[in-house]
Amino acid sequence: MNPTNKIKLANLTTWIMLITICIISLFFIGFVTTLTFDLNVFTKQTSEFIYSFIGFSAVLVICSAILNISLNIGLIADSRVQVIKDSGQSFITKRFFIVVAGLVIALVTFLFLGDFFTRQNEKNKLVNEANDIIIRYSESINKISIGLSDTAKVNDIPEILKFLSNQKEKFPSVHLIVSDKYDGQLTYLEITQWENNESLKKPFYGNSFYKCEIQDCNYLEKFFTNKTKDTHFWTKESDYKLYFPFDKSSKKFILVFSKYERHGKYGSS
Repeated sequence: MNPTNKIKLANLTTWIMLITICIISLFFIGFVTTLTFDLNVFTKQTSEFIYSFIGFSAVLVICSAILNISLNIGLIADSRVQVIKDSGQSFITKRFFIVVAGLVIALVTFLFLGDFFTRQNEKNKLVNEANDIIIRYSESINKISIGLSDTAKVNDIPEILKFLSNQKEKFPSVHLIVSDKYDGQLTYLEITQWENNESLKKPFYGNSFYKCEIQDCNYLEKFFTNKTKDTHFWTKESDYKLYFPFDKSSKKFILVFSKYERHGKYGSS
């Protein structure tokens, strides 16, 4: 092969390796950023495509490296290696790194924007679906208030929660939170659709205390001390929760609508 052609082909394989490695690096940076900041931008199918693309890119880098090494060995053996430098080479190199830096910034921005829109989109869906359930099944929700006030009917609550949980695909779980006093301290109790009827007759519903984080605890305290009547949206990792407060017949309670799966706005079906 003509030495000039060998040099051109060697340069081509070098650029292929650099560009492919940059692409893989961008995906890696995106992956690390997504895990570090708990972002969710892509669906499972899109993620699988990305992993396949990374695998293909890795194979391309390996093949290019082998070809590049072979060409350079041939050039050295021919003792005809020529290093071509021109005034524009430095400018091209600088521009290349600027483009790469810009792509990294754009990627990180894309991930954060995608996560923001995902959360907002899921919040809107959760609120709309919850409102629909509350309006559509108001009679059943009224029975919850009656059950909380009458120990003879408290056993009906798990069945009502089970019924509400099965009405929407958006909510794999709907559970109930009420307040109580433990040694004079405000505490919160939880009733789920899987609650044992016998435990509901015991003090504190069989010690079914609700474990909340600081943000949730602050909201619960405000609601049960008459400082707010607003709903509360909470999200962490793969969980979405909407706290919907009720104040019926002097009995306060909160229905918690939960969703454990979410799909990114970008790449969603």
